[in-house]
Formats: sequence, C-alpha cells, structure tokens
Amino acid sequence: MNNYEEKLKNKQETSGKDFKEYFSPSNIQDAVELLSEYGSDIRIIAGGTDILVEYFDKLYEIERWLDLKNIEQMKKIEVKNDVIEVGSLVTHAQIEKSDTIREYLPVLNAAAWDVGSPQIRNRGTIGGNICTSSPAGDLLAPLIAYDAIFRLVSKNNTRDITAEDFFVGPKRNVLQNDEILYKIIIPIPKKNSYGKWIKVGKRKALIISSITLAFVISFDNENRIEKVRCCLGSVAPTPISIKQIEKIMLNKKLSDIEYENIGRMVSENISPIDDIRGTKEYRREVAKRITINALEEIERMVRVG
Repeated sequence: MNNYEEKLKNKQETSGKDFKEYFSPSNIQDAVELLSEYGSDIRIIAGGTDILVEYFDKLYEIERWLDLKNIEQMKKIEVKNDVIEVGSLVTHAQIEKSDTIREYLPVLNAAAWDVGSPQIRNRGTIGGNICTSSPAGDLLAPLIAYDAIFRLVSKNNTRDITAEDFFVGPKRNVLQNDEILYKIIIPIPKKNSYGKWIKVGKRKALIISSITLAFVISFDNENRIEKVRCCLGSVAPTPISIKQIEKIMLNKKLSDIEYENIGRMVSENISPIDDIRGTKEYRREVAKRITINALEEIERMVRVG
C-alpha cells in the first residue's frame, strides 16, 4: 500500500455520509411534531457551536437533524408588559448589541460580550448555551441572577421552569426528549437595580471560564437592599445562587455590610473542583475576591446614581 492509499484509509469519516433525514421547519409547531415523532433519534441544532465541537470527528453517527434556524419567531427580543422575552435562537451577538438588554439587563449584556470570539457570538445562541448546561456557560449565572424563566414546548404541553431549577448536573438539565426550549422570559428589574459581571480565566479572550460571577442588587428609595442575587458558574456541578448571604444583606445599606464577610461566605458555600483551569483552593479565594470587588463596584454605581 503506497502513502496515498494509507492516507485514504485513515481519512476521517464525514458528516452526511450516513444521515437519513434533515429537517428545517419554519415554525415551532412543526418542530415539536417532528420531535414527538423521532424523540431521541433526532438531534436538534441551532447555532451548532457546541454540537459540532462535541461530534466533530463523529458527525456521521447522527442520522437525523432537526435544524431550528428557519424559525423566525425564536429569534426576537421583545418587551411585553413587565418582562423581556428572548427567543432561544437569539445569538450572543444580538444580546451584546441589544439596547433593550443593555438598558434592563446589563449583567447579561456584559456576559454575552465575553462569550468566545465574534464568530462564535454571531453563531452561538442563548438557547444553545442553556441546553448545553455546562457549569461554565457564560450566560447561565446571569440568567439565574435575573430570575429568568425557561418556556419549554412539546407537542401536547407547554411548561415554565425557573433557570435555577433547570440545571441538575454537569451538562444535564430537566429538558425532556420531546421538548424544545422556546423562549426565555426575564422580569424587568426595578429601576434602582444594579449589577456586576465578572469572568476569570487563564487569558483575556476565547476562554472557558475558571469562575464567573453575576451579582444583582435592588434597592428601595432609601438605598436599603430589597433583593440580592449572587450567582456563580464553574464552582459547582451547576451554576448556583448563594442564598446564605441574603438574610445578612436584606434591608441594609451597603455601608452597613462587611464585604469581607460576604466574600468569605460565598467562598464557603461553593463546591469547586481541581481541573486544568485552576485548583479548588484557587477558585475559593478568587470567589471571595471577586465578590468583594463586585460589591465595591455596585457601591460606586449607587453613589453615582
């Protein structure tokens, strides 16, 4: 066997060689009909930035594709009464450029800016980030911090579930085989709400996060804390909200709070692991420091008004 024949023999198998069917419906009703028919025998694709990496050397194993790209109703950002509805096909680039998101949900806006590269932000979708359910997913902690609700649609049912209850483990969630994440519904925060997003990684761009923090605080007219949400990613099997700090912070002014104490409490209530992006001890210390930094920045925002 000559060198050329050897290369042909070892050539990577390609997508499309064996797949049987490709579907690209134009509405959600047809999509859930197809999903009901094929269930786990069909793979959903939106932006493709996750699944094409996961299956890059074995795409030929996928026999049926359900491509959502033509469902225009899932590509919109809309304000409806007191909520913002974000279609699950909205891209990271749309979120980072949206005046609506920038005005009402600045922490989500900042997180979208930190996703991957311009190419990934223009292809990757908020729904894909959610359904991949990586603890390091950049948009997940902000969505929990903003009390987002995920609307899941199947052929015979629609159900809403909170972002906090959606994730159940690393890359695991409550989505059923016959369901599609249709939209994300986020309550508009009250006017005097402030937030801070912090992402830490081994370099400044194109990184999987070592740790992320989404901090959102709402104040009353006397600058007392009415609501606080401190959510982190890459520090536990799922993105988490640190409930333990709420009873300490509620009904107080920031000037009455010891930031060091809050940072220590956050550090003590995460469960990080050792991996190539950092040790658990490193993550605990960083969690403490970025919590303190976020509180200091929010205090500055409140002073400026």
